[in-house]
Amino acid sequence: MAEQFRRTDPRYDRRLEVEIVGQGDNAKTSTGHSRNLSLGGMFLEVEVAEAPPMQSTVLLRFSVPTQREPIEVTGEVRWVDKAVPGQLVGVGIRFQGLRARDVWALNRFFASEI
Repeated sequence: MAEQFRRTDPRYDRRLEVEIVGQGDNAKTSTGHSRNLSLGGMFLEVEVAEAPPMQSTVLLRFSVPTQREPIEVTGEVRWVDKAVPGQLVGVGIRFQGLRARDVWALNRFFASEI
């Protein structure tokens, strides 16, 4: 793997419901579930028809038990797994900047057993 694409943040297996809001003219809103996440990004499972396109920008909205307000962060779709129709597809999204309070809440969530 090229050096500039190596992950620097540890991944944590956490299953959260995530609202995915597309950007642009044909923007749509869908729901997926995280399989793992880090301070740098998230791996989501979504229905094939709901997968955002590669290199698109999306808004992600999800809640963690260590913060009352939902976390909202934009991200870039870095990859989409190929899938069989009727099955879930994996989507890798790299965050484009978390707020300090969200970083704090996520670090507490990662340290917990919740």
